Amino acid sequence: MEINNLLGKLGPYDQSKVEKANEDAAKARKDKAAESGSAGDRVSLSDEAKLRTEALGAAASASEVRREKVAAIKAQIESGEYQIDTRKIAENMVKEDLELII
Repeated sequence: MEINNLLGKLGPYDQSKVEKANEDAAKARKDKAAESGSAGDRVSLSDEAKLRTEALGAAASASEVRREKVAAIKAQIESGEYQIDTRKIAENMVKEDLELII
């Protein structure tokens, strides 16, 4: 497969400009890292991300309660006693959508 350069080949002068720009960008990144006191990447989490992490931990630790509820629902389904209230589901879906809008 052949890929043709639609803009034409870079001449020696143009190629040196590209290389110089790359070197300048690398130097600028290095200088910026030196000014910040670290040469590595940094990550900063938002308050929402921290809250989600805490919620995930809480949900993981509360798994025993959910297992009991799941087991009870499974037993109801197997015995044919479990009834789904589609009206309640629809109401909650609309309620959640309205909360997003308001």
